[in-house]
Amino acid sequence: MIRMHYSFDFAQQMHFPSNPLQPGPMYFLTPRKCGLFGVSCEGLQKQVNFLIDEGMSSGKGSNEVISYMHHFTHFGVGETDVDLHCDNCTGQNKNNFMLWCGAWRVAHKLHSTLNIHFLVAGHTKFAPDCGFGLIKQAYKRTRVVENSSPESRLNIPQLVGLEDGTVFVNMFYWQAHLNPYFRKLPQIKSYQHFSFDAKRLGVVLARTHSDAEPVSFQLLCDPDVLPPVDCFPAQLAPGLATDRQTYLYSKIRPFCSDEAQDITCPAPQSTTQNGTQKRMMV
Repeated sequence: MIRMHYSFDFAQQMHFPSNPLQPGPMYFLTPRKCGLFGVSCEGLQKQVNFLIDEGMSSGKGSNEVISYMHHFTHFGVGETDVDLHCDNCTGQNKNNFMLWCGAWRVAHKLHSTLNIHFLVAGHTKFAPDCGFGLIKQAYKRTRVVENSSPESRLNIPQLVGLEDGTVFVNMFYWQAHLNPYFRKLPQIKSYQHFSFDAKRLGVVLARTHSDAEPVSFQLLCDPDVLPPVDCFPAQLAPGLATDRQTYLYSKIRPFCSDEAQDITCPAPQSTTQNGTQKRMMV
């Protein structure tokens, strides 16, 4: 039996190319964006950081959070019991989809127990912010996540995808996958701690605070029918809109180094009727 504790959060997005001196002509421009989602394991003093190019970003909703956390199992240690910490953002974390995912994981014996804890209202700083801070300090100088913690090796990078559309971390429509099998927990915002146990399929124990008496609620519509453990509906990378590609090519490309221009700000492409890409004249 292995028990692990993980904390996760989004960081404020970064931009590239980045210049600490910020050239005057670039001050009012918007370079290419890179999102950052971190999962911190305090027990191992490691943090996996998902680097999300704007062409790979579908948003910051529950589908994305669950997809990143699902992929994070590749970095796990085979833990049977899991504690998760996150903030109270309803669009990302404190929502029924996250609870349904927790119930789904323990129902399929991916974990024996799973607990989700939300930060006390008014407290927003926790473990992932340490890794984010190191990354942003180093990014001003080196632009490399691994070099942000050369001695401790705290930060581990995980590319979600490349600028050319290559995908490394798949996104799925978890809402569509789970919704037919579960029902909503009433007054979900009033609770701070949620617990799931593989011995009680579909049941969540919700507490308003750590010492409160738990409220038991059956999330499964039919405890004898579980959502499939695989075959998730895929959520394709959105890519960059043509006007955004044109903006990067015409406005940002001059500020990129020669070797990075065709990666960060390539010539715009459009999609033909047969789905292939063709380069546009600029």
